[in-house]
Amino acid sequence: MNKDIEIKSALEMLITEVEPLSPVSLNLMDTLGYVLAEDIFSPLNIPPFDRSPLDGFAIRACDTVKATKDEPVTFKIIDFAAAGKPSKMVLGPYQAIRIMTGAKIPNGADLVVPFEETEFTEEWVKVFKTYNSNSNISFMGEDIKEGQKVLTKGEVINPPEIGILASVGKNKVLVYDRPKIAILTTGDELVDIDKPLEEGKILNSNSYTIAALVKRSGGVPYILPHCPDNLEKITNEITSALQWADILITTGGVSVGDKDYVMESFKKVCDKFLFWKVKMKPGTPLTAAKYRNKLMIGLSGNPAAAFITFEIFVKPVIKKLRGLEKVYPLQVESTLLSNFTKVRKQNRYVRAITYYDGGKFYTKLPDSHSSGVISSLAKVNSLLFIPAGMGPFTKGQKITVELLESEDLLP
Repeated sequence: MNKDIEIKSALEMLITEVEPLSPVSLNLMDTLGYVLAEDIFSPLNIPPFDRSPLDGFAIRACDTVKATKDEPVTFKIIDFAAAGKPSKMVLGPYQAIRIMTGAKIPNGADLVVPFEETEFTEEWVKVFKTYNSNSNISFMGEDIKEGQKVLTKGEVINPPEIGILASVGKNKVLVYDRPKIAILTTGDELVDIDKPLEEGKILNSNSYTIAALVKRSGGVPYILPHCPDNLEKITNEITSALQWADILITTGGVSVGDKDYVMESFKKVCDKFLFWKVKMKPGTPLTAAKYRNKLMIGLSGNPAAAFITFEIFVKPVIKKLRGLEKVYPLQVESTLLSNFTKVRKQNRYVRAITYYDGGKFYTKLPDSHSSGVISSLAKVNSLLFIPAGMGPFTKGQKITVELLESEDLLP
């Protein structure tokens, strides 16, 4: 058994054991938040024709050569071109077609003069300066050319990507499926949040914290019925969940207590036991095994420990299953706004609150660092890794933090 292993070794072991899920074809509006499983090439030019980017008059540039403020050139208006209703007229010398934004450039025209730069009636328009040919025209393929790759496999589909896919007529999109994550909590002391709280019991918050973390990571969480400390019941629940889930996550029951049955259940069910215990605080008793092509990950029952070990070990696995290439958190240099005087013999992750201001990152630490204090997780958006023996850290010191949700913090 791999026991008391390094953080890096545990993470690499988990990442190595999984591959992106099989692609599925979804309707365009169902793909938001999914990861592309194909490169997208445009079958057409965008715009598909030369078009006007503004309201004005389509004319020939050569006819404006002698136009000045004092001696404007007058053009006869012969037609009107609206978006989606192109003019069929061919422009001759000193003729103009009134044109709206998005309308196709009429035959013979090589210039659009904005309304505000002219003087006009319903029959004629005056131009007061010389214009270059091809001015104020959006040319065919100027945005996207036919055959051009517009999106790359592995990109997350956000609202702008939805718009790009729609612009190239992509109604069905191949994406990596989202992983289904089964969440099982164990422990005689826990009761569900909709049940009366009896003496000696505590409410089961871990299921909801982990489910929210799974959802934020792009997975699909399924909270399983809570299991008491019973080896047979835990084993049966794990076996059943692994028939459909891509990952099983448990909280509690992975330490060395008399009723810590999760690791024993893992051994009964798994095809391959990966490791037990990682050299870090909090969350030391992290456990991992594999059943067929599915991971089983046991987290500590302490709320903060479960939160931190999920972010470090489970989130990258979910990202890889989703088809993402960048699975590790972004690290940034920050200025510490708190003092941290503890020096430990073991690696430690400290929850942190980081913000961006005036071109720099700043980080403050919660008052409590206990693994069982759930209130200390409020507003936490980053982690400070402290290698064994390092510290203390003082206010104003430069540190490196891992951003848990970098898109919310980056400028």
